[in-house]
Amino acid sequence: AFEVIQTLTEGLGLPDWFPAFALVLLIVMLPVVLATAYIQEGAGGAARGQEVPPFVAGPGPDARTEQAQPEPGGPARPDEAKAEEARGIHRVLTWRNATITGVLVFALLGVAVTGYMAMRLLGIGPVGSLVAAGVLDPRDRIVLADFEDNTGDSTLALTLTEAFRIDLAQSPLVRIAEPSYVSGVLARMQRDPGAALDYELAREVAIREGLKAVIAGEVNSAGSGFIISARLISAETGEALWAHRETAGEPADVIPAIDRLSRRLRERIGESLKTIRGNEPLAQVTTSSMEALRRYSLAVRAFEAEGDSEKGIALLEEAIAIDTAFAMAYRKLGVELANNWEDRARSVAALTKAYEHRDRLTNRERYLTLGSYYSIVTSEHEKAATAYRTLLDIYPDDDWALNNLAITYSNLGDFERAEQIALSTIELDSSGVYPYYNVLLAQVAQGKLEETQATLERFAQHAPGHPGYQMFYVYLEVARGDYDAAETVAHAFREAFGGSLLLRVTADWDLASLALTRGRLAEAESYYRDLMAVQEQRGLLGDYHFGAANIAQINAWFRGAPGRGLQVIEEALDRHPLESMAPLDRDYVSLANVYATAGRTDVARALLAEQEAEIDAPLRRDQEPWRRGAMGWIALAEDRPDDAVGEFRHFDELAPPIECRACAQPPLGLAYEAAGQADSAIAAYERYVSTPSISRIYWDPRFLALAYERLAVLYEQQGETQKAIHYYGRLVDLWQDADHELQPRVEAARRAIQALSRDT
Repeated sequence: AFEVIQTLTEGLGLPDWFPAFALVLLIVMLPVVLATAYIQEGAGGAARGQEVPPFVAGPGPDARTEQAQPEPGGPARPDEAKAEEARGIHRVLTWRNATITGVLVFALLGVAVTGYMAMRLLGIGPVGSLVAAGVLDPRDRIVLADFEDNTGDSTLALTLTEAFRIDLAQSPLVRIAEPSYVSGVLARMQRDPGAALDYELAREVAIREGLKAVIAGEVNSAGSGFIISARLISAETGEALWAHRETAGEPADVIPAIDRLSRRLRERIGESLKTIRGNEPLAQVTTSSMEALRRYSLAVRAFEAEGDSEKGIALLEEAIAIDTAFAMAYRKLGVELANNWEDRARSVAALTKAYEHRDRLTNRERYLTLGSYYSIVTSEHEKAATAYRTLLDIYPDDDWALNNLAITYSNLGDFERAEQIALSTIELDSSGVYPYYNVLLAQVAQGKLEETQATLERFAQHAPGHPGYQMFYVYLEVARGDYDAAETVAHAFREAFGGSLLLRVTADWDLASLALTRGRLAEAESYYRDLMAVQEQRGLLGDYHFGAANIAQINAWFRGAPGRGLQVIEEALDRHPLESMAPLDRDYVSLANVYATAGRTDVARALLAEQEAEIDAPLRRDQEPWRRGAMGWIALAEDRPDDAVGEFRHFDELAPPIECRACAQPPLGLAYEAAGQADSAIAAYERYVSTPSISRIYWDPRFLALAYERLAVLYEQQGETQKAIHYYGRLVDLWQDADHELQPRVEAARRAIQALSRDT
């Protein structure tokens, strides 16, 4: 029976006190049932309604005396009174009466439960939910202040704050302001974005943003244990809307105490009891280790408030070392590494661990992990989109799910939908950084440059001084073709943020790309060498090889010195052999491209074969487009133009739209030319020069001048004089300040313009 009661309680979302009351009533009814059973089934003939026998046993074993009959109208004899009493008890303790009593008792319990649930749903009295009472609306954002520490251990309070946030994040009704949101508000308030968020500051943030409530908590010592309390407070009036406390007898009891405390709050706000009970306990979906959770909390603070990725990553590694099944720490580590576009082996390993331990994640974190795993690890973007959409079915306005879904649609090439979703994310959380990135990316890809400018200005207003603003301004100016402006912003970016090694690498890459696009080979090489030095210092040796590959291509592609280029590669590989790094961090494709364009196709093939042998197919899926591109360069070097066309077309079909939108077109144009298909070559080059994309900054250095020059030559051969003049002019403008090695090509373009102009 008790199992039935428990099932009803969980299935119908009945209050927590229902099972206890039902059990008490069952215990109360048990004697009644037993007595009824005894009277009805076990009391002999009288219990079965028979007459009392006429003889009773006497003193001796064989004594039998006939009962005397009472005189009419006289008093009842004792034996008759006993019989009458037995018949009375029999009439009272019947199964019918017992059943009626049980029904009435449990009906009374049902009335009590119904009344309680009605008051809760209608917002009446102390049990009424705050949502039903109109104090809060569903999914209102609530500011969670840092727990106040009264134990002398400030990191404990920070840990409790993060644990409380994690548990509340499981609720589809409660919506806690993310640290990134709060940091953005503080920046607009001209306060330190990384400041500790005590109750007064949290209330100020809530009032400024028009939010209705603040949660304030504190932790106090109690012998060897703790007393943990929390209050839900009206931001406007300061009135306490709810308060509760829990005790933890020892440190190991702290996480369960936080779990109970947050569930009480969720119940008071108005979340379904069934939903609350449907969540796994906090210790099961995070970690049972307070020390691991402490480091995780410090890592979140480092990422969200301090902007210190290196510190945050180190703390996550410590948390994982303490609890090797800490799925949330694995997920956070994998995503942060992927956001920095580096150390793919560590990122993949961390996300794979999170995927394997996904049963230890909250519902929200579980679907976010699935999306990240499919997107980053296996490059299955349709599956990633399904995971994020499923999460949004549960939490319709989840900022991270919307943001990641926008990225996924960009990866699928649906930039219009990506823009719409990213814009809706900004409306939910205008202070977040990543939604702006996704809007900007999608708008540039659609050629909506005026809208991009407006979005950048809005970004600057909401996150003043953020490095992402200048970074995207560089991309916008490249999309506009204003390289002077792009370089000015890139230099300012490096000067302002070069103290961060990660941002210095970003600046070096951008400045190298801009210099090389404009033909300043020596300057580009110097930035690539600085990038190599920084990445070597950080232990990112795959990026070290990437820098060397770019220098090698400068020598082979622009200086006509492939041997010199190969020497650069050989020196880099001698310094840091491929065997010294994880297979996923080895830049097989860039190295294969260098060897192919230098005519060493045997080495290029060997590198691609080694990649296939060292990396499992699912983890190699994201490299497949680039592998096909490398095979195309091998085919060109081996004078197999038709095969090269096929490989480059596969490259174009498979290439991720964010990283390589139309970047396969220039090599495809070269392959078409080698195959004698001039019209197809022109179409490929035209598609490249007319396709907007933020990734152009990384492909233009090698291909923009090539596309201009080849279009000019092909149009001249076809008698399209004005178009030929136009593209020769574009080449001259682009390379007018190029290094001396390229000036002969610039002069040839000028002479062609003069000759064609005379002819017309």
